[in-house]
Amino acid sequence: MKPGNYLIISLLILVLFSCKSKKTEDLEELARRASRPEAVLVKTVKLEPSTYYHELISNGKTYSSKKAVVPFKVNGIIKELYIQNGQRVKAGDLLAVIEDFEYESRLITAQQALEKAEINFKDDLLSSYYTYDTTGLSSSKIRISRIRSGLDDAETALKLAQYNFNNTRLYAPISGTVANLNAKQWNPSQDYNNLCAIIYDEIMEVGFPVLESEYGFISKGMPVGIISFINDSTMITGRITQINPQVDETGMIKVKAELRNNGQLIDGMNVRVIIRKPVSEQLVVPKEALVIRQGRDVVFVRQDSQAIWKYVTIEFENSTSASIKEGLDPGDLVIISGNVNLAHETIVREE
Repeated sequence: MKPGNYLIISLLILVLFSCKSKKTEDLEELARRASRPEAVLVKTVKLEPSTYYHELISNGKTYSSKKAVVPFKVNGIIKELYIQNGQRVKAGDLLAVIEDFEYESRLITAQQALEKAEINFKDDLLSSYYTYDTTGLSSSKIRISRIRSGLDDAETALKLAQYNFNNTRLYAPISGTVANLNAKQWNPSQDYNNLCAIIYDEIMEVGFPVLESEYGFISKGMPVGIISFINDSTMITGRITQINPQVDETGMIKVKAELRNNGQLIDGMNVRVIIRKPVSEQLVVPKEALVIRQGRDVVFVRQDSQAIWKYVTIEFENSTSASIKEGLDPGDLVIISGNVNLAHETIVREE
């Protein structure tokens, strides 16, 4: 055999041996990894006695604490309109003006009629009792002269004319926001029931029902949380102001609370009401810590590098947390994330 052939055969043997060694090393590495599982990343909280909050949740409706309807008290053409819906006004602000020519004329006529009646009254006193001075006259004589002269009628007519003229100008009775404005300029006021409503919405009320069985849970002055459906990330704090001492036909009790508006609530808005009553010295875990195993409530706790499965008994439960009656001890490191797929003694590591 030629020397060149020996060289080629030697190189082939060397390549085959190298590939076999590499494959053997890869298989050994895979075996080592399989025998050493990777730790599951988890988050834990240290369990300590704390305050648990009983929760009562109800749906309610908000109302402004003060609302004033601004009526048209006289008929006429709406000459000026200074407001629009949603506009904020102060008590005493001019809202609208009704054409007043007719009412001003009636006022002037009434004033003139009163002057004439006063002259007639003096003439009657002089002709009947020979004096202008009413000091020494009896009340019955004075009254007769007032009736004969038409003084009483003239004074009444003047008051009515003054009242009608004054009501050609409509002012805001309270501070607040304009609502329910339908009237339009240059239209007759009699075409509308009212000019508008003024809603004071800085302080709001919320009415909501509670079950008869929950009557003992609530009390006047208790704090409540109000969450609007348009922004469920913000809670406004209020306090219970009224509890109606009667159960209605549906087994509900009507409750009212008062709160300061944060600018997001309007009259008639639907909201969620949350009442929380504190209970101290409880072992409280977040709802995220609870999982179901074999049809029972389970909480995983971290002991060194292992997740330990513990059955628990829940005493109280609300929308965010649970109070544990049995199964956990103060100081336990409760796993609150990464626990969905854990098993007993799974290797874990703090995230």
